[in-house]
Amino acid sequence: MARIGVAFSGGGIRSASLCSGVLRRLLQKKVNIDYLSCVSGGGYTGTAYLDWKYRHGKKDDPEWHKQFFENMRKRSGIFCNWKKPCQGILDSIILSTMVIFVAFIIPILLWTSYACPLAFVVDFLFGRILRGGSKPCKKLAKRDPKISLKECELERHASPEVVNQQFILFAVPVAVAIVCGVVRGMIPKGKGFFNFLIMSCVVFFGLVFIPWFIDNFLAYVPNWMKILIILPTFIVWSSFPLMRKNATLMLVIYFYSFVIYWRVFNGRVLETEYDDEIFFMLLAISTLFLWSAPIIGTVQQRIGHVYNRWRIQRALYTSASVGCCGCAGISWRDLFLRCPKCPRSRPRGINISTALTLEDLDDVKPIYISGITINKWRRTNSPKEPDYELLMMTPHGIERLDRPPNEREFDGKLMPLDIYLSDAMATSAAAVDHHMGARESDDASFRDLKVILGVSMGTAIVSDERHEGKRNCCIQFLPLLVEVIRILPLVLCLIIFWHTDQRRYLAYGILSFFVILVLLTLTALVPTGGSKPGRLERIARWFTINIAYVSFVRKTIGMINQGPNPPPVLRLSDGGHIENLGILPLLKLRLKRIVSVNGGRTISDGDYGATLLAGLDMARKKLGCSFSAMDGRDIAEDIRDNFVEKPPGSQPSSYRFKVHYYDTNPNGDGKTKVGEGEILFIAPRHPNKTAQKKTFDSWGEVLRDIDVDLEAGHWGPGPELSAEEVDRLTFCCCECCHGNTCRGLSEWMCGAFPQHSTGNQFFTQAMFTSYHREGYRACMEAEAAEFLFEGQRPESAATAFSSI
Repeated sequence: MARIGVAFSGGGIRSASLCSGVLRRLLQKKVNIDYLSCVSGGGYTGTAYLDWKYRHGKKDDPEWHKQFFENMRKRSGIFCNWKKPCQGILDSIILSTMVIFVAFIIPILLWTSYACPLAFVVDFLFGRILRGGSKPCKKLAKRDPKISLKECELERHASPEVVNQQFILFAVPVAVAIVCGVVRGMIPKGKGFFNFLIMSCVVFFGLVFIPWFIDNFLAYVPNWMKILIILPTFIVWSSFPLMRKNATLMLVIYFYSFVIYWRVFNGRVLETEYDDEIFFMLLAISTLFLWSAPIIGTVQQRIGHVYNRWRIQRALYTSASVGCCGCAGISWRDLFLRCPKCPRSRPRGINISTALTLEDLDDVKPIYISGITINKWRRTNSPKEPDYELLMMTPHGIERLDRPPNEREFDGKLMPLDIYLSDAMATSAAAVDHHMGARESDDASFRDLKVILGVSMGTAIVSDERHEGKRNCCIQFLPLLVEVIRILPLVLCLIIFWHTDQRRYLAYGILSFFVILVLLTLTALVPTGGSKPGRLERIARWFTINIAYVSFVRKTIGMINQGPNPPPVLRLSDGGHIENLGILPLLKLRLKRIVSVNGGRTISDGDYGATLLAGLDMARKKLGCSFSAMDGRDIAEDIRDNFVEKPPGSQPSSYRFKVHYYDTNPNGDGKTKVGEGEILFIAPRHPNKTAQKKTFDSWGEVLRDIDVDLEAGHWGPGPELSAEEVDRLTFCCCECCHGNTCRGLSEWMCGAFPQHSTGNQFFTQAMFTSYHREGYRACMEAEAAEFLFEGQRPESAATAFSSI
């Protein structure tokens, strides 16, 4: 049956503003849309519209439409509302405080907490070899004036026995790493385990060699010169692609090495002489942070997503859906990976004042589709298959784009009832994450840095939430017991040491702590994803879900789930990390007519068709579609001639082309064409570049056949913009930042209309209005409403709600 769909692309608040103008025109023309596919910023507008529609009886009406768009305009400063100066100051303080706390304070607390225990272990196990004696020369020289510091050091450096022991200590991890590198290529299934061994050898070598190097070669070098040694690490980071992903780890090892040097050799670090009392006081403080590290780390990695979700839903959704503080649907559970719960159940009705789930929209038209990137999951064991795919969340089910027809991997596990509408929207808009889908290769050099700093807007969802919630109550408390066992040896031995001063007990406790960490790390390396998981895999899945440290390790090392069984924890990020237009779900549905609104950023006019061509190429590979111009010409050439390379003053805002749908024959010998459709692509243009008009139509003239009025003072004189109106939209946040001064600086920092930087989420009402009007104008110019009307049939309503 003929069905139609609209796709709103990613692009943050810029795309949301543009798409709102397109949506307004389609609603005014009473277009009956079947599907609405949204990615990232396009979901701001799409989900807000559906939320308002649900709260207004699930029916469209010009009266609440007017209130809806006016609310979007007033609340366009989603993250920092400087329309009210006091509110703007408060928002800025909250945002700045969160960034400082998450990206600076927490990483310092978490990553420095391992330094003193590591230093104690290295000193206990290898201190005698590194020093060449049982005690540091500096300590011996202080206790006995007859012992010369230089003579002691020279004697130890000249001892053949000491040199041989040190050589063996340094050579063994290097040799093991080389052997593992060779064996890794012979045993593909053990790649993850051998990578762990190689990394462990590198870390071990750094933790014993660098302190020795500092004492032997840098002991008398000024501190400023020691700091300069860090610079080659950054040079390696930027110059050699194979080394970039390990540069941040090397910086951490470098810091740990100075602490180990401080302990093992009783050296001076940043003008601080070694002191036993200070060291053991820091060790006691470290114990507290080591106990809370997994919990704090999980909160650190999820608070960005929670904050983003809270700000957007609070600004754009109805008060009935978000409550008085805008926090409806958000609880302390969202800051942790998993907490036991039963599936939500509540009476159905449109007057319930609570956050909406996807299931609440199962009979609301258009059917919402949220495009999300699911990371670190291959359905097969082939290394050629990407470890990311598009995950579609709809009111009728959750599935991967490449899911075979006979598999429904999330049925009975993760359902629309379990996903809040705002959560699906915010996850699709998680532009910055540790795992970046198709952009992973470009972002790999900074992934470990983002892990350390907790820079993340993505989220993690347990794939079988319902099964976990039904476990026996005793098993529900087992994670707490594991956490107690993890830290208990260290705490007990620290208490014993405090009363007996027997350092061997403290060493036993710290060693036991690190042994437990190694065992948990090995658990994180167990492969998952098999169609019939064995006992070991089921144990690994349980630990990944319930033990924060195991989940953190799997995320840090990028452990890939291989097989048809979903990962125990779904790593989700921005849908634009795969395809930013949001047209793939609509092409999979084989719709008759599709309108694609591109609010993504394009740096130059020559790249205007790049995003579209990239999306079409994915549709060819993943869905078997083919595309042609309306006259049958090659699509790439036609886009270049009729859409991209038009001279300024005649550049169109839309491009129309055909899509051909194919199915694989039952016997597998080729494909058969099963239908075709048309796609209308809409993109914004600068007033000086679009087709010029002698006179601009006012809102009254545009709406003369529509029973709607607009306040010209808020929405301008009409949909057409002048160059003067958009060129003054400099900088961001506040209306007073707009003007014609410093235009070049503003364009360099924030971009210019219609391509303001996607990173700029601090839109003013004037900026929102301009993009809204441009979307409305482009929709009119493209005759999108008329295009969609052509694709509709009277009988399509009967099948509008068929499952995706």
